[in-house]
Amino acid sequence: MSNSKRILLVEDNPDDVFIVKRILSKAEEEFELEVAITGKEAIEKFSNGNFDCLVLDYKLPDTNALELLKNLSKIRPGIPSILLTGLKDERLLTGALKLGVVNFLTKDEISSDILSQTILNALSSKQKSQFLEQRKEHIYEGLMDSMGQGLFALDVNDNIVLTNQRLAEILNYQEFELLGKSVFNLINEKDVETFRNEYSKVKSGNRANFEMSLISKMKEKIPVFINQTPLFDNNGVFNGSLSLVADMTNLKEMEKRLREAERLTMMTQIASETAHEIRNPLTVIKGGLYLLKTTLPKEKDIDEQILRIDKAVDRVNAHMDDLLNLSKPPLLKLRTANINDLIEESLVEVPPEILSNIEIVKELKDEQVNVDRERLKRVFINLVKNASESMPGKGKLRIAVQRVQIEKKEFISITFEDTGHGIPEEELEKIFDPFYTTKTKGTGLGLVICKRIIDAHQGNLEIQTKVGVGTTFTVQLPFFTS
Repeated sequence: MSNSKRILLVEDNPDDVFIVKRILSKAEEEFELEVAITGKEAIEKFSNGNFDCLVLDYKLPDTNALELLKNLSKIRPGIPSILLTGLKDERLLTGALKLGVVNFLTKDEISSDILSQTILNALSSKQKSQFLEQRKEHIYEGLMDSMGQGLFALDVNDNIVLTNQRLAEILNYQEFELLGKSVFNLINEKDVETFRNEYSKVKSGNRANFEMSLISKMKEKIPVFINQTPLFDNNGVFNGSLSLVADMTNLKEMEKRLREAERLTMMTQIASETAHEIRNPLTVIKGGLYLLKTTLPKEKDIDEQILRIDKAVDRVNAHMDDLLNLSKPPLLKLRTANINDLIEESLVEVPPEILSNIEIVKELKDEQVNVDRERLKRVFINLVKNASESMPGKGKLRIAVQRVQIEKKEFISITFEDTGHGIPEEELEKIFDPFYTTKTKGTGLGLVICKRIIDAHQGNLEIQTKVGVGTTFTVQLPFFTS
């Protein structure tokens, strides 16, 4: 049978296998038929055999034809394939075309002449058959890909049988990678119940509109708005759904910024009303310190205490300036400083009781930076306090300095790594939001101000955390060359 055409039939229904065998045995052409009843068996036989054509049932015990075709194309791309299905479904047809299917037959259309001739046509051409061209699928496909929104269609088993280029872009996939996937493989775990509830309405014949998150190929959560419509066959039986998907990422970011702006405006108003109430006593304290400095005997311990109080008053004044100017970038007073000195000075200004049970490990490096000394020290003090509060009994705080390169630019990296309780994912997304805090006495502004200070220095403030292990804050400042 050297001139025979080798066909791999993937079909688990014994009756359908018998019909195909009988039809091909009576055909004028010689066909050598081999059968696989599962997707796994088809992959094994396809890997070990040289087949000329594939004939696949859409629904298989362990997979579906679209998913199977993606796997088979990794072994041998471009083999002509014919899809068998119980119903004509334009969604399935269009999706299958993107995976290289050259024809589509319903099982009630199979006869000796049609099946054998379809196989021969598939062998001679990998282009769309006349059957497909008559339905102008290339026009429909062009319309779908030109849409501004993503699109996907589901079969009755919740598998994706149709999609467009926009959805692939939103989720960072290739189109063919989405075909055959269960839609639940793309849904954020926390939104599965939402999708099921809304989809139950669709299965009852109603439309559904809802927000949720899809998971991209890079495992990122993409906020989307879905408009879902039920689809029915010619007998009025539910046959899946069509969904339009709008990427809400930019809108959510704009909403977040608007909320932040509103909160900052409110805080600025409150700060303006209370600033004079705070600064009046600070002026009195400043005057008292000057009097003490000029009247008390000159002793080192006394001078150091007065200086410490004086600096604390200055920090309160600077903090009030930050509150009053939350809606504007801070004005920096830049000068050259040694990063090690700034870290040591910051640790001295942290109240001793806060660090009483904390082991501090310093891995410092002698580096120069061009910074606003007092504002940068405020960042370091805040990060040290946060670290100590995450280790209420005892723990270790590692402070390390190193030079790193990011996108061909050099930075001085200062790492604050604690062994505390870590930050849960739901809190991590909000830690830089104004007024968000999990502390009973916190204002929710500490990290907000820290980030604004580092941003003003054209640096970065990054965080890595793992619940039960600890948290690492990393400050990255541009490398200073004198």
